[in-house]
Amino acid sequence: MIENKKPKICVVGGGTAGWITLAYLVATVDAEFTIIHSEEVDPIGVGESTTPTIKHVAETCGVDEFTWMRDANATFKYGVHYTDWNRPGSSWFHCFDDLLPHQNWTRAPFENGKRLVDKELTSVEYFLKHYKTGSEFFNRSQGASHFLWHEKLSPFNQLGQANISRYPGYAYHVDAFNFGNSLRRNTDPTKYQEIINTVTDVRIGEQGIESLLLKDGTTITADLYFDCTGFKRLLIDKLTKWEPYSKLVNNAAVFGRVVGRNSDNATTVAHAQPVGWIWTIPTWQNTGSGYVYSDQYINDDQAVDHMTKYWKQQGHNWEPAKQIKFVGGRQQHCSIKNVVANGLSQSFVEPLEATSIMVTCSTVVKFVELYKRNNSIIDAGLIRMHDRVIEKFLLHMKNFVVYHYALNERRDTAYWLDVHDANASKEVSEKIKELLSQPWLKPGETAFNQWNWASMLMGYDKLYSEDLPDIPDLHIENYVDYTESLIHNYERMLGKNITVADMLRKIHQPNDIT
Repeated sequence: MIENKKPKICVVGGGTAGWITLAYLVATVDAEFTIIHSEEVDPIGVGESTTPTIKHVAETCGVDEFTWMRDANATFKYGVHYTDWNRPGSSWFHCFDDLLPHQNWTRAPFENGKRLVDKELTSVEYFLKHYKTGSEFFNRSQGASHFLWHEKLSPFNQLGQANISRYPGYAYHVDAFNFGNSLRRNTDPTKYQEIINTVTDVRIGEQGIESLLLKDGTTITADLYFDCTGFKRLLIDKLTKWEPYSKLVNNAAVFGRVVGRNSDNATTVAHAQPVGWIWTIPTWQNTGSGYVYSDQYINDDQAVDHMTKYWKQQGHNWEPAKQIKFVGGRQQHCSIKNVVANGLSQSFVEPLEATSIMVTCSTVVKFVELYKRNNSIIDAGLIRMHDRVIEKFLLHMKNFVVYHYALNERRDTAYWLDVHDANASKEVSEKIKELLSQPWLKPGETAFNQWNWASMLMGYDKLYSEDLPDIPDLHIENYVDYTESLIHNYERMLGKNITVADMLRKIHQPNDIT
């Protein structure tokens, strides 16, 4: 146990995960920090999709939103548009809105906004009770994201104010490496030591890592180490082992750039294919696109050929940049002894639902929360608690991704037949009921809660199969009136917002705007 002194915290790895971890720790924890990384190679920069957690992290680090957006070639994102997932021709928009407190329409109007914190019934139960299904109306009646996306409007009004709810808010498409570098440039260099070197040996003792030996012979010691070394897993692999996830079929991806295609579409597109799916991610003046698949059904050459033809049919050339193979899974212990794994060192599902940067941000955010709750003491109890919290978070996230496949009704290929699960609809309904008591989201937080699971169930045109609470008819009538009024207010107030295209020009080309 370390008490009555500043702890020494060492971050190993200088990629996106490393700089997110370091910048957030420096902004929130009183400690002595060191980051060790080798010279990075220039990134490919084909874009990465994110969740609202990234906004919270950047704000906490004190980096101006437009500054890091310019650095990271970022565009806005309101959610993921799923096409052909349930069946060819199907469509579902998974956005970043959230459930509403039932007190909004069951109590006196003057209480709205004063005390709406009781976690009793929510808009999800009311919707399922009255409307049963219908994903588009569900989205529209819960928040502004669907409207803003459909109308190609930004989150900013004509006064330059962001007027979309911060619960949970909006997200971005970014060049992930450049986002990490923006945090690096905007973190006070006097608050940490940066060592550009290579770790050649990891020395292990009873308490975990005793020291790191660098290529130049330097020895580094710390009280706590964050392993952000990606798939190399230089530190964490010495203390625990990788456990593959079950029920994940995809194990390969090929990705690159779409030449000459710019877009103000503030959503990630996930387009299901006969095997796997294709993502489209628009960053500033560039579009990244990749194909996620299983090599049990097609080989790598076939995947590249499929992508080339896919974009050629849409009038664009696609330039492949990289192919990867992966095994979805996580460390048996993501935090153990004096090591916390973050980023790809810790876990990986697949690109669906933009979980990679979300997990990186959430891991360090949750560590800081627990650290402060533990009176700023690093001990075995803190590590065990963080490990349990992250394990639960990762399992929940993995299952959410799995059901995107299991709920499908496609019968056109062996791939979709194999990933289908006849029990999926019932299991998702059970999950929705289980999540009733989950706390409200915090500003910028991303969690797959009751709202997200219900949105997915309706996106796949499935009915909720669990019992619903008794709700008075008067409350149902008030709920219908309230949501119709809510939609009208979104259209009235947000319809005057600056377009996505104009707002991005203001951010990325400020000197060209008069």
